[in-house]
Amino acid sequence: MKLMRLRVDEALGLQLAHSNLGARGRIGKATILEESHITSLVDAGVVEVEVVVPGPHEIPEDLVSERLVKSLSWTGCVFKRANGGRYNVYASHSGFVDFVRVDIDALNALSEEITLATCLPATSVMEGDQIATLKIIPFYVSESLVSVVELVLQKINLTVRPWRSDLKIGLIQTSNDTITSKIQKKAFAVQESRLRAYGINELLDYRSAHDLLGLESCISAAITDALDVLMILGASAICDRDDVIPTAIEKAGGTVIYFGMPVDPGNLLLLGEVGRIKVIGLPGCSRSPAMNGLDLVLDRLMAGLAVTARDIQSMGVGGLLTGKNSRMASSFVGKQSLTESA
Repeated sequence: MKLMRLRVDEALGLQLAHSNLGARGRIGKATILEESHITSLVDAGVVEVEVVVPGPHEIPEDLVSERLVKSLSWTGCVFKRANGGRYNVYASHSGFVDFVRVDIDALNALSEEITLATCLPATSVMEGDQIATLKIIPFYVSESLVSVVELVLQKINLTVRPWRSDLKIGLIQTSNDTITSKIQKKAFAVQESRLRAYGINELLDYRSAHDLLGLESCISAAITDALDVLMILGASAICDRDDVIPTAIEKAGGTVIYFGMPVDPGNLLLLGEVGRIKVIGLPGCSRSPAMNGLDLVLDRLMAGLAVTARDIQSMGVGGLLTGKNSRMASSFVGKQSLTESA
């Protein structure tokens, strides 16, 4: 592809490199010049224009983007053509955007001529949210490059995983002389609202004193109720693996998978399991609707994904959530951030 300056009367059928003002209005960039355009430019006194001259075996940007999009077998996505060699990608339903970042990096490292921009991996989206855009930079791209990019795109897997609204979830809250029933009622409402963002409209309510006996009893009830996920919000935050909540999990036959996370707010979150039940020891900041480490863990669980120690460790990049809007309620509209610490 070359940019050339030609006399207006020599530019018929070629693509305009930059917009020009003709006698009958502006002629936009990338316009294929027709007789009416030539006449308009001549009447406006334009003598020369800069045009794009494709080389052999080069493909126009719009055809390139259309061809490359056909190489994508992404799920939960809607592809919409836009102007200027661009295709935008939108979520076809609410859920969790799951892909491997290095795959996108590898694609963008092939050439400056073809670009793919996405949201961050492990992002929660609503139906209709834009999650990616494929943009061809020059007016024309060589056939050889397009063929290589097609092969790379075929290996990129991106999925918008729908939320598991069928999961059965419960919340244990413990009390002491500082945590009142009013505080517990408010915290329960916050978790109900948090779960409604995933389409879950029922949260089982368990209460106990902040001691081993009470917690073991509630965990046993959760096992009987066949929960999928059990959240435990202690009257005081977990400070050690030998604290009351992790000890109660282990005495109930469970395992502590990980304690602490590189996320703020939400550092003092605990991840465990009792049989098939995933257990989350909540940080104190989860009493607030502000986004915290609990939201990152719930996102994976509600998308039907495992949460391992390695997953927790990888949350550090992007894990500074201070000032982030809440994603609670069906619209994920942000609420005022609260500063209660973990």
